[in-house]
Amino acid sequence: MEANWKPLEKVLGKARCAGFMFMGRVNGINLYKHGISRSYLNLDDDGNCYVKGERGSHRQADLAQELAKLEECLKGLQATLETPYDESFIAQKREVLRQEGISLLTVHVEPDEVTIH
Repeated sequence: MEANWKPLEKVLGKARCAGFMFMGRVNGINLYKHGISRSYLNLDDDGNCYVKGERGSHRQADLAQELAKLEECLKGLQATLETPYDESFIAQKREVLRQEGISLLTVHVEPDEVTIH
């Protein structure tokens, strides 16, 4: 599936999309996960916001309220929507954890092309 960045860029502007990953699309809703906060912003193609409901459903939500929650979380992590979730950020995070005595195990998976009949 090709990433659809247009709805996110429409509501945030390109510079404020730096920390997001496109996670896919479900029932017409684009799922964007923020790499730093690990939270989701779910938008339809028109930029309407949704949150997860019961049993995998989504219900419409207030975009301003969801953005305020995300920005508050990022503030607590000394980041903003403009902070890129990139190799530099990840390396810095790993170093802080190492200094706190927290070791991390990283597993890299190389996908094989598989055909299932």
